[in-house]
Amino acid sequence: MADQFATTERTRMRRRAKRATYDVETVHAILDEALIASVAVTIDGQPHVQPMIHARIGEELLLHGLATNRLLNAIANGAEACINVAIIDALAVCRRIEDHSMLYRSASVYGRGRLVTDEAEKQRIMMHVFESLVGRSRTAALPPLPDGYLDGTMVVVVPIEEAVGKVNSDVPTDNGPDGVWSGLVPVAVTYGEPEPDARTAAEALGAPGDLTPRRKAVRG
Repeated sequence: MADQFATTERTRMRRRAKRATYDVETVHAILDEALIASVAVTIDGQPHVQPMIHARIGEELLLHGLATNRLLNAIANGAEACINVAIIDALAVCRRIEDHSMLYRSASVYGRGRLVTDEAEKQRIMMHVFESLVGRSRTAALPPLPDGYLDGTMVVVVPIEEAVGKVNSDVPTDNGPDGVWSGLVPVAVTYGEPEPDARTAAEALGAPGDLTPRRKAVRG
């Protein structure tokens, strides 16, 4: 795949165009770091959007949910989806009301998905999703999924072919009157210390392995 996504009418940034990025590596990194994706699709002429856990393998975005999920069924049956993620890095606190802003990174993907029906592929994808959330260290310590557990799970794969990122990493904050505080207020998703449940405490089990997911800060 090329190192840049092609610019299309849907991905062309018309306002603040300098914030757009079509760099494949940057878009992938934003998708990887974001914890939740907003998945939008039109069903029976009406717009629908739903937050979903997502993951990426190579050039494909992975979505999953209950087999009865209306939105996923629409995508699996050919409806075109728009998938967006956004990460807030800081509040830009300025000396004039109209200058206040945020530092952020976002990515949007447009495309049609395919339903995963092969059981081995579905197992592989769902294991990747699991490990992307809690890290790989737990996998070997846990029992395998029960037979038939994924029968009620729908997995849809959307190729990352038409995509654009948007990065706002520099907001001047010092324009305006004297005597007014201005600057950046960092915003971050953090993971606290693991808190054992009652059974774990009673069994006097030590701290778990690395539960830090793959999602790490990537700046544009």
